[in-house]
Amino acid sequence: MAVLGYSMYGSHTLSQITLNLPIHKTSSKVAIYTTLVNPIAKYALMITPTVNTIKDWFPSRYAKKTYLHLLISTFFIASSVVVAETLPFFGYMMSLVGALLSVTVSILLPCLCYLKITGIYKKLGCETVMLFGMVVMSVPIGVLGTYIAIREIVGSV
Repeated sequence: MAVLGYSMYGSHTLSQITLNLPIHKTSSKVAIYTTLVNPIAKYALMITPTVNTIKDWFPSRYAKKTYLHLLISTFFIASSVVVAETLPFFGYMMSLVGALLSVTVSILLPCLCYLKITGIYKKLGCETVMLFGMVVMSVPIGVLGTYIAIREIVGSV
């Protein structure tokens, strides 16, 4: 994406590709609003298992109460907003988590698990070469992203 963005916009490319889009076009607005909705939807999906686990700590007669679930969810979201606003390097921490875990969970582990489960790694073919290529490419990406995030955290402290 970075190479495509640079080739389209040159040296004036901003860090977020949506900031380079023309503001007056409807297609740009749709792209920007879609990008904004994505994290909100993901946060609700990510927080649900944590809220359900906390809810399970309460006795069963309280766990089925809707107000308790609403109270726990609201408290958890509010506390995460307070943490995000309080810690000056919270964005860098999120980039560390993203670089370390997103590459691992989204690319590396699925490829390795697929290779192991199917046993396809035993025979050389197009699919095997592509999967091994994805694994080989994802490791440096994860390591480099993690290194940059740690460097930014250390630089901000």
